[in-house]
Amino acid sequence: MKAVVISKKRKIEYKEIPEPKLKRGYVKIKVKATGLCGSDIQKIFSDKKALTLIKTNIWGHEISGVVYEIGKNVKKFRKGDRVIINPLIRNKEDDNITMVKSIGKDFPGGFAEYVLVPYQNLRKIPQKIDFEEAVLTDSIAVALHGYHLSGAPSNKDILIIGDGSLALITSLICLEFNNKVTIIGKNLKNLDLASNFGADSLKDSQIKNLKGNYDIIFEVVGRRQNKTLRNAIRFIKPNGQIVVLGVFEKGFYGKIPLRELFYKEGKIVGSNSYGFFDRKNEFDMAINLLRKIKPKFSQLITNVMPLKDFKSGLNLIKNKKDSKVIKIVFKP
Repeated sequence: MKAVVISKKRKIEYKEIPEPKLKRGYVKIKVKATGLCGSDIQKIFSDKKALTLIKTNIWGHEISGVVYEIGKNVKKFRKGDRVIINPLIRNKEDDNITMVKSIGKDFPGGFAEYVLVPYQNLRKIPQKIDFEEAVLTDSIAVALHGYHLSGAPSNKDILIIGDGSLALITSLICLEFNNKVTIIGKNLKNLDLASNFGADSLKDSQIKNLKGNYDIIFEVVGRRQNKTLRNAIRFIKPNGQIVVLGVFEKGFYGKIPLRELFYKEGKIVGSNSYGFFDRKNEFDMAINLLRKIKPKFSQLITNVMPLKDFKSGLNLIKNKKDSKVIKIVFKP
């Protein structure tokens, strides 16, 4: 089969590799679409240390496809079923999130023609949702987890720092639950889209116009900088909460105004992936949310490309100011 192979030195090749061999309790999926995640982009372009965490050279964890071959002890699925993959492999619900392994990180992922998946990690794609839209489920679950960690608010004043696809998804979720949302970022197209969703949008250069005193702030930038967290502490109201969805580089230590955080009795909460809320699977909740407001979520997919053009997709990301890319989905 053909696959994108990424080495520890970030060498990227589209080449022929052996197909995965079926195992008991597993299902072989013929991949139809795989999304390019912001965490993948960061590892490729900047975060060399994070590459040490990757155990496979076939990445891609936002995957949809069809059941191609079924292993022994699998009864829930049939060949041809349209499925979305939950990439997190858990032994039980209360697994420590730092111990959870995943497809595309610990095991071969979806930047390939086929991927092998435990049947428990498959969900059928609802009708009227196509393969490209289905790959958004993972990002929706990530944003939903952050929303739940913030207390599942409604009728609150919320600031989102960042305007990438995850930030826009976070804004949609907060708006869906009747919050007032302000989003601040750099990309005019993304900010215009957020405005169309119903958020108040500001460019970074307009940060002086922010009124401050937000109940909840979502930091959705990360990388190797501390400005966003400093601003979050600056604009949080007393007893407010900051939820960090942005992925900061491995080993990066930033400086933040701890006295101001202490003075306001503010809280900073890290949000890592997703799991369960009120005993409900957040991935399943994300599927239902996608089904409910699919037309808005689908606007985030700006580019659908053949997998063989993976490097061209990365070039669009490099030049996103001109390319206006928000979310790229690859198809084998």
